[in-house]
Amino acid sequence: MKIFYKIIIFLIFFNSCVSDKINNSVIITADLIDPENPPIIDFEETTYQFDTVALGSKVEHSFTFTNNGKTPLLINSVKAGCGCTVLKGWPKTPIEPGGVGEIPVVLNTNRTGYTKKYISILANTRPATNKLYLEGFVAGI
Repeated sequence: MKIFYKIIIFLIFFNSCVSDKINNSVIITADLIDPENPPIIDFEETTYQFDTVALGSKVEHSFTFTNNGKTPLLINSVKAGCGCTVLKGWPKTPIEPGGVGEIPVVLNTNRTGYTKKYISILANTRPATNKLYLEGFVAGI
């Protein structure tokens, strides 16, 4: 019976911590999403060419973007096209018009030869999905 009470107390404490995090976060409401005037995500580059690297090395790069639209930009998700590409995060809060953000990625090179890997960004833009590429040559035995 004591274990049951301990579990209940833990769940109440845990729930209160989660509630505080939710209450302190940015609230996304319908007024941030304007289908008639979607945000415009402009990347400094959509393909990062890393030239030649050694097999087993890591290629790190941050894709920088600007919201050139008139409404806040909301990035819903960023997904890697394969397991060798690791996402280091992306802005989780709205990017205001004129605001800048970045999406850092790491490519773990595990095969020799020419490689071109991508990440997909899902946002409230038109089109909703954008792709960014890491491209280059991996040398090794």
